[in-house]
Amino acid sequence: MNDYEIVELTLDDLPKCLSFWGYPNTRLEEFLKSGVRKVFAYKIGDEYVGGCALIIGDKQSGHFSDFCVREDLRGEGIGSRILEFAINCFKDKGIKTIRLHVFKNNPSAIKLYGKYGFKHFEDMTPEKIAMIRTL
Repeated sequence: MNDYEIVELTLDDLPKCLSFWGYPNTRLEEFLKSGVRKVFAYKIGDEYVGGCALIIGDKQSGHFSDFCVREDLRGEGIGSRILEFAINCFKDKGIKTIRLHVFKNNPSAIKLYGKYGFKHFEDMTPEKIAMIRTL
């Protein structure tokens, strides 16, 4: 897993992400068309195996979303590398606070976010929480 890269995606790249995001993914298509979020994928060789989307906004806060790693590769450190990449992108842009939303029934994601300094911020719905990290 040491030979990898994280690349910014275009609309043409989305079909290559079927193994973890599914396709068509109209949500990510809209992100890319609008330019509101940047979408990134983790590649091992020519294979796309995970990704995320980032809102890098007003220098005060950023948003991390659509985080996913192909199921058979979870637990291999890919998610940590994607999250570290995202945190560094936010830092490089001078973002002060990162927010994300996660389902309460996803304890492994909540644990990973906690390892990287994210704290429970608020209950959004009965199923979902917001987490926040200050940089």
